[in-house]
Amino acid sequence: MLLLGPKNRPYTEAIAHTIKLEYFECEGIVAPWFRELVVAEMNYFAELNEIPFVKGDACVVSIGTAKSLTPGRISIHLYTNNQRLTACVRNEQCPVFRSITLIPKGEVLYRSYFLSDMSRKLIAQHCVTDKGKLHSDTTCYTVD
Repeated sequence: MLLLGPKNRPYTEAIAHTIKLEYFECEGIVAPWFRELVVAEMNYFAELNEIPFVKGDACVVSIGTAKSLTPGRISIHLYTNNQRLTACVRNEQCPVFRSITLIPKGEVLYRSYFLSDMSRKLIAQHCVTDKGKLHSDTTCYTVD
């Protein structure tokens, strides 16, 4: 699913930094099959909320820094195109935002999806368990 080295760190260099997050290219970190899965799930949620689909090619992985609320937290961010990716990652302008946060639950990982469109004041959250069970309108932090 993800290719990470010691301490759950990518083998590649970060492409951008903020005080709370480090960003890395998805290529070489997110396995192609896993990227295909999260893109399909994200587009399902996008359809429910009537926001544009993503293809998965404009993608970054973020890892929470020591100054983050959740240091070490790994998320995958998907954008409609590279211009949106650059605007969000480098300029922190993210009017339409989609992320998948990987939430450890014992020996498995749940996928917590977050979608927003600030122009419509839309925020949607969904949790998908390791077995593929959907919990709508909640994060995985609240799901057992």
